[in-house]
Amino acid sequence: MDDNISFDYRLSHDYPSLIERWKHFAGNADLNFREICISEGIPVYGLLSENKEKQNVYLSAGIHGDEPAGVWALLLWSEIKKEFFKNYNFTIFPCLNPWGFIENNRLNSKGNDLNRSWDKNWEVTISEVIKRTKNTRFLLAVNLHEDYEADGIYLYEPSTGKNRDEVAAKILKAGSKHIPIDSRKEIEGRLASNGVIRPIENDLPKEGLPEAAFLQRSRSERTFVFETPSEYDLKIRVQAQMVMLDKVVSEIL
Repeated sequence: MDDNISFDYRLSHDYPSLIERWKHFAGNADLNFREICISEGIPVYGLLSENKEKQNVYLSAGIHGDEPAGVWALLLWSEIKKEFFKNYNFTIFPCLNPWGFIENNRLNSKGNDLNRSWDKNWEVTISEVIKRTKNTRFLLAVNLHEDYEADGIYLYEPSTGKNRDEVAAKILKAGSKHIPIDSRKEIEGRLASNGVIRPIENDLPKEGLPEAAFLQRSRSERTFVFETPSEYDLKIRVQAQMVMLDKVVSEIL
C-alpha cells in the first residue's frame, strides 16, 4: 500500500466531493451506484455489484459523522484496488450518516446514534440497508470507525463461536506501521488483548444494536470493526485504515 497517498485536508468533511469520487469510481469499476434513500434532506448512496456466481463482501464507513478517516480510507483503497472488484460482489456504503459527516457530528440531526439503531425501524438509512441486504450472505463485513479516546489502533471482532485465528492480530500488525496498537487491557469498558476486543452476543451496548453485531448475527461469516485514534493526523489515520483493510481482504478473501 502506497505511503504517499494524496489527500487534501480541506475535503475532510466535503460530502459532495466524496460522492463525486465514488460516482467516478463506480463507473470505472462497473459497479451500480445508487441513491438508497434521502436522510435529513441529503441523499445516501450505496455501490452494489450483483453477480450471483461470486461471493459477497460488505464495506461501510461514516455511520459516525465525526470519524472521517474511514470514509476516505474506503474510497482511496477502492480506487487503488479497482481490479480486485472484478472478483467479488461488493456492497459498499461510503457514508451512512451524511448529515453528521458534513457537520462533523457523531450523531444525526435528530441526536440519534445510527450505530445503536440496527434493532429499530425508525431510521430510514438503517431500514434501507437492512432491506437491501436481506437475501445476501457476506463472506466478510468491515465497518470503519474512529475513537477520540483511543491510545492507538484497535478492532472489534464479534464472536462467531468458532476457534479464533490470527487474522485480527495480523490486521493490527499491518496498521501498526502507521499507528501503534492500543495496549490498554480495557477499552470502552470491554476486555482487550493486544488491541483486539471480542464482544459476545449477550454483552452488547444497552443503547441499541450496532451495525457489526447486526451483520454478524444475520448477514456475515466474519465481521470486523476498525478503530483509529482521531487525535492523530488525519492522513496517518487514513493510511492505517487502508493497510488494515488491505490486510483483512487478503487474509479472508
